[in-house]
Amino acid sequence: MRVAPSKMNLIRFKRTLAFLRRAHDLLEEKREILLLELNRRIGEATKLRSQLNEQLRSAYALLDAASVIIGAREMSLISKTPRYDYDITVSKKKIMGVSVLSLELLKESNPLTYGISKPTILLDQFIEKFDEILPMTLRLAELESVLIRLVEEVKKTQHRINALEQFLIPRYQNMVSMISAILEERDREEFVRVKKVKTLLEKKTKQVVAYG
Repeated sequence: MRVAPSKMNLIRFKRTLAFLRRAHDLLEEKREILLLELNRRIGEATKLRSQLNEQLRSAYALLDAASVIIGAREMSLISKTPRYDYDITVSKKKIMGVSVLSLELLKESNPLTYGISKPTILLDQFIEKFDEILPMTLRLAELESVLIRLVEEVKKTQHRINALEQFLIPRYQNMVSMISAILEERDREEFVRVKKVKTLLEKKTKQVVAYG
């Protein structure tokens, strides 16, 4: 940075330095809040994934048992006309300025798709179990999407903090120090010059008085 070492530039650089330090503090606060949000959602996602795996094991056990009783052909026919129709709506929300996806599951019931004369209690239990699992799956997908975006934002914020700490703030600190040192040296030189002039004037005044 090639700038004139003037008082105006010194004031300008001091203001910029103060702004950069404030920006640094705000970015650190943002990073800490993002990390808190990240850790909270990691905990929720870990717990939900464990619950989901347990529910899936239970659901598939019911499906296997129903398949043995009803038969593969009948199961194939039933699967072609599901009891429920599902739809997913996607919207966006903000977390600390980060745009993330919000997912919502919509469900519509269909008429019963298999005869009540068949021993379908296991199949009913399987369907109800998966009906409980789907919202959990959707919530987990939403959480994992949020985690990815939060991690990206934490990295981006850390890069900005590093740029301020390692480049911008030291650069402006050096400029402020350099200009301050030059101006102080000029002030000292000016003080010495004025003092010399004053001394010469006093000497000449004394000489005039002496010869007057």
